[in-house]
Amino acid sequence: MLEDEAVFSHLYRTVSAERQRKIDGFIFPKDKRLSLAAELLLKKGLYNAGIKDYTIRYGQFGKPYIEDKDIYFNLSHSEEMVMCTVSSAPVGCDVERVADIDLDIAKRFFYTSEYEMIAAAKDAVGRRDLFFRLWTLKESFMKATGLGMELALDSFRVIIDGEKINVEQFVDRNNYYFREYDLKNGYKYAVCGMKDDIADAQLVSLV
Repeated sequence: MLEDEAVFSHLYRTVSAERQRKIDGFIFPKDKRLSLAAELLLKKGLYNAGIKDYTIRYGQFGKPYIEDKDIYFNLSHSEEMVMCTVSSAPVGCDVERVADIDLDIAKRFFYTSEYEMIAAAKDAVGRRDLFFRLWTLKESFMKATGLGMELALDSFRVIIDGEKINVEQFVDRNNYYFREYDLKNGYKYAVCGMKDDIADAQLVSLV
């Protein structure tokens, strides 16, 4: 496991110089492990997609992409989990550990109708579940657009209607598709992409 210093050191030497600089910039060991795991998971995802040699570049707002390949990816991490999604179209993903919430965050940053939906839930568990569903869905959309945090959380709204999820937005004229995952491990996961072919999630052991 990555907690093992020998294993960490060995795998550290296998990732890009850019990733090594990011890892070195973190103070806490947990954050270093998460950063290392992010690239290891990406390498595995790209390998599964048939890509072994690649160069990572960064867009105007800092979103990474694979140069000269018709492949897109996104990474996210929270606490002890790392998420990676790979697609043939622009894509974003987000994972968040489910914890107690402060509804003032949703009231301040979310679209009004999103906050109202959370506040209307019948109990604290329901409100917490909706908060993290919306948070991951919104983050995944923001990352899929390439704008990330340049896009205000209250400038668009996610609409949950049963099993259907849509976004009302004015960023562009693209269609966006969503997929949620609940792996029953205390985290919420969401993917947003420009193709309606988002695959099932898989838990992957990196070592």
